[in-house]
Amino acid sequence: MSASHKMRRVRIIGGKHKGIFLSVDDELTKPTPDRVRETLFNWLTPNIEGANVLELFGGSGCLSVESISRGCNSAFYVDSSRKACGAIKDTLIRCRINSINVTCKDSILMVQKKNSDNPYDIIFIDPPYGKYELHQIVENLYEQSWADDESLIYLESNECLDKLVSPKYQLIRDSKAGNVYYGILKLTTQSSKK
Repeated sequence: MSASHKMRRVRIIGGKHKGIFLSVDDELTKPTPDRVRETLFNWLTPNIEGANVLELFGGSGCLSVESISRGCNSAFYVDSSRKACGAIKDTLIRCRINSINVTCKDSILMVQKKNSDNPYDIIFIDPPYGKYELHQIVENLYEQSWADDESLIYLESNECLDKLVSPKYQLIRDSKAGNVYYGILKLTTQSSKK
């Protein structure tokens, strides 16, 4: 660890765990900005209660914890960084949150394999910018039963999300904050009836 590396913190902004801080111990982690989270969870308000959530490229875990804070049933956090997984596990113990399952795995490889459980209601995809094909990740989620026609998929990128929209998918909400593009995608009704 370099002398200049400083532990960063992210604050939960709503719900029963509002105000708790998550430690960010991996310098590659870029937590979803407060402003973006505020908008995102306003969009998700009708769907978050009782939902089962999957957070890929989990990083700080702020989207999983924010979801639990606002009433979702369970969250499955996935990240390949041992540091990031260790930090979120410590937070969950400290804050007595036991409805988040933390797995230290490569998100890309995981969603290329069949999901044997029920599809998730809400899936968060916020990978390192420019490193992965978001379109391919979305395809895998549907092909391998991580998502179904009811699932809402949140995407965050430094590129416009319009290119992800095809006859198969629709961006039901989207916005931009600074150089962050973000939105919620869903299967179109025609695709889901195939």
